[in-house]
Amino acid sequence: MGNAATASAEVSTTADVSARQAFEQWEAIVADAVLPSIIEPLAKGHFHGKVRSTTFDRSSLTLMTSSAQRVVRTKRQLEQAQADFLLVNIVVEGANWTEQNGRLTEGPAGSIAFYDSARPLESRTTENAVSTIVRAPMSLVLEHAGLVRDELPIAKALPATGALGVVAGFFRGLAELPADETDKAANILESEIAGMLSSAVLLANGQNSPAPSDSLYTRQQVLAVLRKRYTDPELTVDEVAHACLMSRRTLYRVCEDIGGPAALVRRMRVEHARRLLRADPNRPLSAIAAASGFSTDRHFYRAFREETGVTPGQFRAQLDSGTSGP
Repeated sequence: MGNAATASAEVSTTADVSARQAFEQWEAIVADAVLPSIIEPLAKGHFHGKVRSTTFDRSSLTLMTSSAQRVVRTKRQLEQAQADFLLVNIVVEGANWTEQNGRLTEGPAGSIAFYDSARPLESRTTENAVSTIVRAPMSLVLEHAGLVRDELPIAKALPATGALGVVAGFFRGLAELPADETDKAANILESEIAGMLSSAVLLANGQNSPAPSDSLYTRQQVLAVLRKRYTDPELTVDEVAHACLMSRRTLYRVCEDIGGPAALVRRMRVEHARRLLRADPNRPLSAIAAASGFSTDRHFYRAFREETGVTPGQFRAQLDSGTSGP
């Protein structure tokens, strides 16, 4: 069963709240709802900002409106980030201009754009701009879409019409659900978030499917099989191919530019192990290895180090000291 929580917050300058105090509050609110950023007003005088954020187990949706503002993700904030996210900005009212990856993107009302939280970003909004912002783990979106990071449509604003309009409407509606509906949304709709995001990035890339045209299953379907079976230490490439109704050769061709099926399974297992290490600091490493699908502790240690650069024990020590990476 999923979990969800909805919270709202509002900040305004008043006779008792100075502009500096208001922005300290606003930065803290935005950091919790979206990402830590440096924010400053683009006009003198009264400032107001309001957010309504729904947080699921792995993703979040935020409805945000504010006075004209400038938002910057600094190098230090990027270095301190604990995880990487795909950010989707659906502009409801007003407009924004966002620069990332050497590209300046203009997002008018009725547009949808995609950004990478691990890259520097600077954004400016018009007065009283309203946006729905979706945040999801980058690895989750890449797995569902069957893409590598460089294939994402970063800093590209597109009209939220047609099929993309369906996706934008889904997230806008989900972000606006009443608070007493969020638990139902978590239990029923959260599993759809990654799929809708993967559909959005594929549509933005002009793709109907990430898989080669001669495959019997799309890459998304291959990934679906892997996600169901990756914790099984007995899983083989031949079993994956059989489950996808394709030959071993076709399976490798479908997965060749995203690391191959064995590499994908290893990556999923290591990511699962990282989640378990975060969730239960006292659980034996051998138990985490077995729960993540590794047949031996040796395989676990080697795969974990190859994927993360540290051993499971070193990763746990970093968690204890608060210095772990994404």
